Amino acid sequence: MNIELKDADPDSRLGLPCARVALSRWVNEPPPVWQDILSAHDVARLTRRPTWILCGLTLLGRFPNKCQYRGRQIGWLRSDVLAWMTRELTLERADQVREIPARRCARRRPLQPCLPLDCVKPCFSSRRQRDLAIRVGK
Repeated sequence: MNIELKDADPDSRLGLPCARVALSRWVNEPPPVWQDILSAHDVARLTRRPTWILCGLTLLGRFPNKCQYRGRQIGWLRSDVLAWMTRELTLERADQVREIPARRCARRRPLQPCLPLDCVKPCFSSRRQRDLAIRVGK
């Protein structure tokens, strides 16, 4: 068997073995912008959800997938997460604003005082504070 090597590589004509070189699929992949990549901890803090819920939502297709670099998942794009957070966000016009009813304490004597703007009437958390209010004349 005589094989002619007219158009073969110069190395093969010299009798040297030819080695096949395998290039990675990601040789020409541009690196991501690292400032726009969020880790799982960052996304959990931003969305106020635990990481296991975010993974579950991703599996269900209700949360954006992680972006990949060289075949590995590296994190979420900031723009994808912010778009997910604002997907159902709507602004109410001034004529559509609902009136929020005034809150009142559930107990006659609450265990802790309400926030200043929560209740219409002053709430007192202890007998001592109520007695002080009566003495002062409030």
